[in-house]
Amino acid sequence: MGIGRFSCLIAFMLAVVATIAPAPRALAQAPAPGPAQPDLTPAISLAEARSIIGGAIAFARANNFRLAVAVVDASGSVVSLDTMDGVRANDTLGAEGKAFAAAIFRQTTQELSELHESRPDRFFGIINLYPGKVYLVGGGVPLVRDGKLVGGVGVAGLHQFVDEKAARAGIAAWEALRANGKK
Repeated sequence: MGIGRFSCLIAFMLAVVATIAPAPRALAQAPAPGPAQPDLTPAISLAEARSIIGGAIAFARANNFRLAVAVVDASGSVVSLDTMDGVRANDTLGAEGKAFAAAIFRQTTQELSELHESRPDRFFGIINLYPGKVYLVGGGVPLVRDGKLVGGVGVAGLHQFVDEKAARAGIAAWEALRANGKK
């Protein structure tokens, strides 16, 4: 083996040792940056959902009505759901279906219900896409904060067009809570 080959072999071995040897402490003091932690704060909190429900129930009590009300997040998952005494079980499902549809399709369920006349293909397409999950009757309203969809509210159990008024009364209570700086 010549001196040139021997020098190359030594250089190679030193490079391998340097690669696998632990770094000196002075070089290893700063931790490597990791991935940013995701923000797990819900878009709509339970307290906010309960304020919406409270507002809708206050509207119902003031008018001697009984209702079911559901609040969902932007993905359509239930945040909170409540029923007043004497409300039928199917109204609870209706409230949840209206809230889900309002959040997923980002418009009121009254607007979606009108598709039955103007776009029956779309109306029945939605129903078939989400069987047993959407209820396309007035009473569902999207929840928007600072121009961003954060969920939906659905009310069922009242007369036609009154469900949406109760939902909007709940939204007004939520907006009042937010205006007071509480969340």
